Amino acid sequence: MRAASGAQLELAFPLGRGGDGVGHASASPAVRADEAIDTQRKRISGLLSVLLPHPVDVVFTDNASTMISFKQRLGRLEMRLHRMFRHADDALLGSLARFVASRDRRASRVLDRFIAEHRGEIRAAKRRSRKPGRTAGEHHDLQAVIDSVGGEYFGGQVDARISWGRRTSKRKSRRGRTRSRALATYSYDTRTIRVSPVLDSPDVPRYVLEWIVYHELLHHVLPVERTSGRSRYHTSRFKALERAFKRYDEAKTWEEENLEWLLR
Repeated sequence: MRAASGAQLELAFPLGRGGDGVGHASASPAVRADEAIDTQRKRISGLLSVLLPHPVDVVFTDNASTMISFKQRLGRLEMRLHRMFRHADDALLGSLARFVASRDRRASRVLDRFIAEHRGEIRAAKRRSRKPGRTAGEHHDLQAVIDSVGGEYFGGQVDARISWGRRTSKRKSRRGRTRSRALATYSYDTRTIRVSPVLDSPDVPRYVLEWIVYHELLHHVLPVERTSGRSRYHTSRFKALERAFKRYDEAKTWEEENLEWLLR
């Protein structure tokens, strides 16, 4: 790991959002996730302020090429960290502080390993240009669905994209980049939900489509957790938030009873 020259140091690479509870019943999942992120940011800022000679202000970013950058301003250290550092424990933050203070090589290697382990959270720096996906179906309009779900459950703050997928006989996925389920996928790289066209049917109730989009939006707002080197997507917190969907039981029952004919 090399430090860039100049007033600002950059570490170039290659959502954790704390708590298992679901928070107050009146808060949307997106609001609760934002509050958890802010709690993590304050925790990291506080610990780094103790470990380093200057007060530290941490900002989380989605930068796909620079994982860490920092500069001094008015007696404070402004540090921009990729959002993966929400997962950082105290030991890793100690390594980060040593790297910032003295470019410690051992600390640098520790940071490299951490970044490599969380590379799935890094959106591709360069993507192929894509035309906006098709949202209007023959029977259902996905944009109307995501707008409705986003407004009711996520405070209207939804920046994910959505489109109908293609009709294919086989599903393909790339490890670490896309989470798939039978009827929809969510891509962390492009922040895009793709919904199987089999759901564009008059036999599929609107609330079922809303449930499926709600599930994928939880992937959008919640971080991937890692335990013993393995990624965990459907954590206890995720499952608790799933049950915040108003017609959860009804939608799950319909899905289980109709999945076979949908995927024929």
